[in-house]
Amino acid sequence: MSDLNIVPNGAVLIRNGVIEHVGPARRLENLAGARKAREIDATGKVVMPAFVDADVALVTPAPPRAPEEELREEPVALSLLSGKRMLEKASAMAGECARYGSLSVGAHTRCATDLQNVGRVLRAHQALQMKPLRIRSIFSPRFPTGTTKSSAQLVETLIGKWLPSIKTRKLSGLLEFTVAESDFCGAGGDTKVPDTAGLRAVAIEAAGLGYAIRLRSTYCLEPADLQLALAAGATAIVAPMDTLRAFTGPLASIGCVRVIPASEGFDESVTAAEAIRRGLDEGAAIALTSSYRTLHASSLNMQYLLHLGVHTLGLSEEEAITATTWNAACSLRLSHVSGSLEPGRPADLIIMDVPDFRELPRRAGHHDAAVVMRAGQIVYRSAPLNVN
Repeated sequence: MSDLNIVPNGAVLIRNGVIEHVGPARRLENLAGARKAREIDATGKVVMPAFVDADVALVTPAPPRAPEEELREEPVALSLLSGKRMLEKASAMAGECARYGSLSVGAHTRCATDLQNVGRVLRAHQALQMKPLRIRSIFSPRFPTGTTKSSAQLVETLIGKWLPSIKTRKLSGLLEFTVAESDFCGAGGDTKVPDTAGLRAVAIEAAGLGYAIRLRSTYCLEPADLQLALAAGATAIVAPMDTLRAFTGPLASIGCVRVIPASEGFDESVTAAEAIRRGLDEGAAIALTSSYRTLHASSLNMQYLLHLGVHTLGLSEEEAITATTWNAACSLRLSHVSGSLEPGRPADLIIMDVPDFRELPRRAGHHDAAVVMRAGQIVYRSAPLNVN
């Protein structure tokens, strides 16, 4: 989907935090329900759905206390973070997401490699739900390379302990498999994951418990990985776009969104652009995500992601906006509440201080969100320019 359904000189009528009507301003202002409505003047601006960032780290470990202090591995640093401090840091991160216009996010647990800290991260997500973000918590089990457990034992741990524990506590309903990755832990090297056969066994068990599945890789997926995604009915794949055309149609048919992370998906821009264009032409749904995490070069500014999508990956303006709103919401199974402005949906929207949506990707480094609104309530408003 890349049709933005643009309404020139349009208006949105909101009642009790829910969109009641969308259409030409001249028609809406004559509706009975609009006569006593409070008006927000968006003349000369673009009103659009709030951004959806499908892959962020809301909970991050503590940084070194001093510049000369040795950088700790993320799991170790996380263990040293108190519950209060963890919540404060996550709340500040949520506020930053909202300031840049992202009101729905997929928040993972990848900085934790033990069940206790996974639970702490997920409980932090739960405490921050709708304050102001709509958070889809993603359980991302990872094991440190130092573990002596075999692949079969890792599978047994996931199936027998981790999956039922998370599900029973209603902390997450989306399970993420990492199938291949480079060094993620800052100073700590790779993590260990079960082999493909083991992941398939975990996927079967997880599906029986009601989990949705998504796959992640810092590299293009191999045929065996894509077959696993297909067999598991994956909601999304977070990885650079592959060129294996035999899987494009089947994965699209089950609603699997190809989520391209800025941290890895743009590294080889020419190759990535060709693969993404081929995927789009063959029916793939593409989403773009910041994949924001500490200690790495990344940005929460989704408008900058629009710029990269258009000028680095060759997307049209419509495709880039769809990739950061509707498709991203679909990847998290949040399209019923996020990613579009339609009657009956929560009024999660942003007013961008540009006269035309095509200007958004052209303004590299700009942050043009003038108003950010969640469920009809303003959560951020940019300060006016004072030239006195």
